[in-house]
Amino acid sequence: MSDKNPKVSVIMPVYNQEKFLKQSIDSILNQTFKDFELIIINDGSTDSSREKISLYADHPKIKIIDQGNRGLTVTNNIALKLARGEFIARLDADDYFTKDALKLLYREFEDEKIGMVFGDWYLVDEAGNVTGVEQRHDFQQDVTLHDQPAHGACTMFRTRCLKEIGGYDESISKQDGYELWLRFIEQFDVQNINVPVFYYRQHSKSLTRNEVRLLDTRSEILSKHANKKMESRQNRIVAIVPVRGEKLDHRSRPFAKVRGEYLIDRTISTVLEATEISQIIVTSPDKNVLDYVVKKYPTEQVIALQRTVDLARINVHSKDTIDHALLSVNANERFDYFFGFSIETPFKRKELIRSAVNIASIFNVDTVIGVRQNNKKHFKHNGGGLQPINRDTEFLKLENQQLYTMASGFLLRNIASYNETGRMLGDNIGHVIFDRKAMFDIEDEIDIAIANV
Repeated sequence: MSDKNPKVSVIMPVYNQEKFLKQSIDSILNQTFKDFELIIINDGSTDSSREKISLYADHPKIKIIDQGNRGLTVTNNIALKLARGEFIARLDADDYFTKDALKLLYREFEDEKIGMVFGDWYLVDEAGNVTGVEQRHDFQQDVTLHDQPAHGACTMFRTRCLKEIGGYDESISKQDGYELWLRFIEQFDVQNINVPVFYYRQHSKSLTRNEVRLLDTRSEILSKHANKKMESRQNRIVAIVPVRGEKLDHRSRPFAKVRGEYLIDRTISTVLEATEISQIIVTSPDKNVLDYVVKKYPTEQVIALQRTVDLARINVHSKDTIDHALLSVNANERFDYFFGFSIETPFKRKELIRSAVNIASIFNVDTVIGVRQNNKKHFKHNGGGLQPINRDTEFLKLENQQLYTMASGFLLRNIASYNETGRMLGDNIGHVIFDRKAMFDIEDEIDIAIANV
């Protein structure tokens, strides 16, 4: 390896990627940009990865470290300490660069204020077949809310910036890019290029295949980050749970059972688990519902509020119910946010509630909703027939054309903004991604049967 410091250090942590390793390493060595070093750290692989890495031992641009298994973030920090380049980028051992990746990322650092540059990517299957292209927003022209992070790998940093924020957080073992993003954007400018710079492999070992694990990890990261920057006074939040009851609305089934538990209890117990919620108001015109709540939850944290039939009718806007609940506890003075919940979503989790609360704090948004990406083709009728309203190709996935479906009964709203505008949705809307199960919404007996399966 040359004594002269390279411009770019590429780091590659390796754990059991024998199948894809050669293609990944070769994609770096074949870059059109040549002023780089490659640091490969074998993190205790138990397959043939070590032997495959050893084939590159004599390459002048490559430094190889062999260690016992220490995990991704610890390994990243070891590589960061060894890196000699002014800039640094990580490539995971199952992905691979386009031939111009380093050149395209490096040339965007002319402005000294830029600390991070990232690009788009190709999606490929295990065999390397391209299945799609992910194109991000134009962060220079369009993005004002930085709540959609860069990809954890194949992003280039100024090495000094990465070191200034303390490198990678070794207390987490996955979703390191998401955690790093939250800290990085507080101190440095970021920039992107709308050109694919790597091939992102989707296979059975990919973290993204386990949605619940991914989203719960993000919840942990958000909590940790929010706690670090929390002001002296935490936001106080009141939960509002409207229940019409079957007498007024046959679709409202508070005492229908899903896996042996009433729908009303599934929601109240989940909200009680979310320690960020100070109080729960169950508002209903149904005396049976109110009596049940008082008996089942004899605590000041849960309030059973009598709502008039007129307020609870199907054709009455939900805002009237919210206003009634807020006035009943003088919430305009006592609480900063209200959180509206539906009992018809039985699989929501405290982690999703916690994520919403922390997103409101971190990004200073006045509204947070639960959403799920909707990749179905959508149409509207223009009078002359149906016309598609979203992209006309399944291959190119444009972030600025992505559609989202809002989760039922999951709305965090800043009360001051709500009182000022009178709108259920504010001007600055953050979002929590829901997994498929949490998104499930009960509308009829068929849905109850499905939920029990």
